[in-house]
Amino acid sequence: MINVQIKAKATIVVALCFLIGLSVFSVTWQFKLGSAVDRDVLFQLAAFNTFSLGNYAGTMNYSSLAQKGDFGIGTFDGLDGEMIALKGVFYQIPSDGAPKEASSTQTAPYVTVTFFEVDEAFRVSIFNYTQLKAFLDEKLTSKDAIYAVKVNGIFDWAQTRSPQKQAVPYSNITEALKTQAVFSLRNVSASAVGFWFPLCMDGVDYAGYHLHLITDDRTAGGHLLDCIIRNATVEIDETSRYELVLP
Repeated sequence: MINVQIKAKATIVVALCFLIGLSVFSVTWQFKLGSAVDRDVLFQLAAFNTFSLGNYAGTMNYSSLAQKGDFGIGTFDGLDGEMIALKGVFYQIPSDGAPKEASSTQTAPYVTVTFFEVDEAFRVSIFNYTQLKAFLDEKLTSKDAIYAVKVNGIFDWAQTRSPQKQAVPYSNITEALKTQAVFSLRNVSASAVGFWFPLCMDGVDYAGYHLHLITDDRTAGGHLLDCIIRNATVEIDETSRYELVLP
């Protein structure tokens, strides 16, 4: 009888421990799940005005940057081409204009990334780049927030660029871009992604629109200089929280 009581008590203790453990697991999982969903933050590595003075040495690898966002733009160690992140894949577009997936061990001196979640979407017919920016100006309701912007559709024409890798000692961005490669793309299906920063943040980042482009077949791209788009979808994601890491 005593053994039965002891066994019964032991069973109750085990059951209670199991329930407590399950409860702790549930709370922990909910906390992690909540943290994962709460991703409305733009992460930036390096202030643009500091980077543009010639601070091109990579300070953060792309494995770490992938934890900060699945969408964005930037560059690589030594200003070695343009970076574009789309749907969680990071691409390098070097000065030969041919995109390739970035290695997780490559490093960046400057990057802006976020987890892209569409707040509003619009269909547009035919716009040049100036008209596209004017259209977006009317849709960006807050002039103090940051907006992630994605444009996907047919680009009747797109002019893009990519800088050549620089050598130490690094020159400022104006001098470095004198050797950039410029590409003219025609009748391509592509996505342009990037950000709009408010004027109050000029210098911390580039005020206004800064977009990079990659074709859907991943054969061309670069920093977007000009374009004519047709039958495109424009998506925006408003972001009011911001994290800046100084190298």
